Amino acid sequence: MPRAVKLTMTAIMLWLFYLAGTARCLPRRESPCNENVQLPGSVQAAIKTETGIRVSCRLKPVLIQGDFDGDGRPDYAVLVINEESRKRGFLIVFGNGARALAGAGRPIMYGAIASPDLNFDHWELFDKSRPVQSAENQEILKLRGDGLLVSYHESGSGIFYWDGKRLRWYQQGD
Repeated sequence: MPRAVKLTMTAIMLWLFYLAGTARCLPRRESPCNENVQLPGSVQAAIKTETGIRVSCRLKPVLIQGDFDGDGRPDYAVLVINEESRKRGFLIVFGNGARALAGAGRPIMYGAIASPDLNFDHWELFDKSRPVQSAENQEILKLRGDGLLVSYHESGSGIFYWDGKRLRWYQQGD
């Protein structure tokens, strides 16, 4: 086989490997949430009024019930995705009807940066009575309501919590 043909074939193979590698780094198109997710009426109404987002079934559970504002009424956090940008996040619907959107195209502190895409791969309720572990150089956090403990690949973790005015981030571990 002539040398020019070998070089061309090698270049093509390298290009294909490059494309295959970069394709894994691109955000995947999330399939529609085909599961029969039972959402409270207040959450369904909030999803309809928030422009451009829909429920995401990328993690289990899709919905977490807690008392995020500390008023004694049930609040709900639901995973969402921005339909246009594909950025992930969550929506909290408070018992009083107010809501707070984090991510899904809206930047929020997530770790050391403000991110519009919350790529955590685990989330769970963090009960306000549970002691909060502090990362270095942080004041100890005293929660007024429940929080959402999120982590990424079992490494970095933190708590999203409501401070009475807005959602905030508290780093737990790296």
